[in-house]
Amino acid sequence: MMREIDPMLDVFIFESSQLLESLEETMLQAEKNKTLSHEQIDEIFRIMHTIKGSSSMMSLDGLAKLTHALEDMFDKIREGKTRTDSEALEGVIELVLVSSDNIKVEIEKLSNGLEADGEFPELADQIHKHLDFIMGSGPPPEEAPKETTSAQKEEVNEVTGFSEDSADEPNFGTPIYKIKVTFEEGCLMENLRAFGVVTALNDVCQRLIHKPADLEAEDASAEIAKNGFMLFVQSDENPDDLKKLVDGVMFLDTSSIVEMEPDSEELPLSLRLVTEEEVEDEIETVAASSTATATTAATAADNKPAATELTVKQNFISVNVNKLDKLMNLMGEIVTTESMVTKNPEIVNLHIDSFERSSQELRKLINELQDIVMSIRMLPVSNTFQKMHRIVRDVSKNLGKEVELILVGEDTEVDKNIIDTLSDPLMHLIRNSVDHGIEMPNDRLRAGKPAMGTVTLEARSTGSDVLILITDDGGGLDKAAILAKAAEKGILTKPESEMSDKETYQLIFHAGFSTNTEVTEYSGRGVGMDVVKRNIDKVGGTIILDSTPGEGTSTQIRIPLTLAIVDGMKLRVGKLVFIVPTLSIQESFKPNDGDIFLDPDGAEMIMVRGEVYSVHRLYQIFNIDADFENIYEGILIMINSDNATFCLFVDELLGEQQAVIKPLPQYIQKHNTGMHGIGGCAVLGDGSISLIIDINTLVQE
Repeated sequence: MMREIDPMLDVFIFESSQLLESLEETMLQAEKNKTLSHEQIDEIFRIMHTIKGSSSMMSLDGLAKLTHALEDMFDKIREGKTRTDSEALEGVIELVLVSSDNIKVEIEKLSNGLEADGEFPELADQIHKHLDFIMGSGPPPEEAPKETTSAQKEEVNEVTGFSEDSADEPNFGTPIYKIKVTFEEGCLMENLRAFGVVTALNDVCQRLIHKPADLEAEDASAEIAKNGFMLFVQSDENPDDLKKLVDGVMFLDTSSIVEMEPDSEELPLSLRLVTEEEVEDEIETVAASSTATATTAATAADNKPAATELTVKQNFISVNVNKLDKLMNLMGEIVTTESMVTKNPEIVNLHIDSFERSSQELRKLINELQDIVMSIRMLPVSNTFQKMHRIVRDVSKNLGKEVELILVGEDTEVDKNIIDTLSDPLMHLIRNSVDHGIEMPNDRLRAGKPAMGTVTLEARSTGSDVLILITDDGGGLDKAAILAKAAEKGILTKPESEMSDKETYQLIFHAGFSTNTEVTEYSGRGVGMDVVKRNIDKVGGTIILDSTPGEGTSTQIRIPLTLAIVDGMKLRVGKLVFIVPTLSIQESFKPNDGDIFLDPDGAEMIMVRGEVYSVHRLYQIFNIDADFENIYEGILIMINSDNATFCLFVDELLGEQQAVIKPLPQYIQKHNTGMHGIGGCAVLGDGSISLIIDINTLVQE
């Protein structure tokens, strides 16, 4: 029997998550300004009062007592009865952030169908002692409980012993599968291979839980090599398709997939249809083994609903993102079908006026519907960007560095799926900037820099793409160290002397690559940058590193606004039809005799209105037969890519085409890892397949 979801609980989780997000932003701003304004104090008091009342109403005594202690403290602060010096403020901020983390752990339990059973007497006692201290009636309290980092996710995961990559509420009507994977003996880095399995399945699973839970743990590879890698996934996908995704991972030895009954005792608790007695027994076991510890904001924040103004929330409804995915897929099919009908050669050649008028009206309605569907999925990156404040704050504090995060372009909107994929890569890159890039304060002063380093996170729209820039003013990348490590690992493809700066920096994205000599909490294992690149590649994006020694490092991520539909121009080379995004085309023209000339290296060039551009023949890039090899018989298209503007030589332009982007078949992706210049494929009006050109990777240096 499916468990009934309590609507009151949903409201509590949603509102509390929103309030905690606002609370955290306020405290980080106060820490930056080194003061709390009257408005901020009133806001924090209101948040604590609201969560306390809601917790009491939901019979969550542990949360009610903790928030009551914070409410008492801010009541006195609001009345002006406390100290306002930096020592007092620092203690207040630390206690509020630690309390916020603990509250998020309890909300995460509720989201997973468990009981929020946490009790926080020690933390409440710390709050009361600090209140006595700032009121002048008590000694300085002991240091507040520290936030943990490597074990931050364990509080929720302890209940099952698995790592959970999704916190969506379980839907017991969706099939659940157990997947067991083993890797080839001696393949090494089994934990990275396992991460590849997780990445392959993540997009098609509502929930995914795996064991071992921490793939970055030192003993993870040994455990996987000995016992295999176990996953439990909940998905509407055909199990055969799930197995194909798993089988596409490199160095796979065996794999199996079995559908599970929803009440199977083998399932992790958060996926199982359990009795109340089972839940109570499990909670007692967890409570007896350890007390609740602080967990990072990232654990719960990555799964929070999009930020909404609470005063107008009655104008919004929550919609399962899977329904939006299906709606977007259906929209894509409608666009494809409309194209197949209205551009069918048998009908187009008839020139029926009434049919053409109806087709135009249908096209107009479909365009409006498409815009609405796409806008529903578009969200500002502000939510994801704001989370990085906490990352910078925690990492810099633990490393003893002074770092300021500057956000630019937070209102830039991106597809929901892309935002979800972007969160983890940004977290890795921001951590790397603080850990690797920004120097210690004394080192910065000796180098003539301010003691406080700066990391800038910027987003801006560039037509059909979004550009994300992460820049820091740190020490920059050490090219010699990167080349030495690459030579040691045997991943150099040419002599070191011939490696450009750009090629050298891209070596960092190889699996297991790290120049750190020590393994720290944040870096040194070589796990991260390859995952960053893989996640960016997965959404059709590109990532480029640049650095100036002593001045800093810049990371540029270019991602599409949406993964679904592109406005393009059809062009033909021989018998093949390609599509180029319309926004990338500057103009098209036929060259005049004598316009083409060769540079000293023998490359074809053309001068247009006083500017010189390189010329690239599409039939040569893809090694296909063309109708025209004489450049004066075909047509040139001027293309704007990320790095340059160039001219592309093709046989013929066929007209505009709105294309639904489909990924290349898996076997092509698997066996053509070096293939460049193709971003996907599309179905044309006559049912044929057209390749979509990725102009940013079409021309290789």
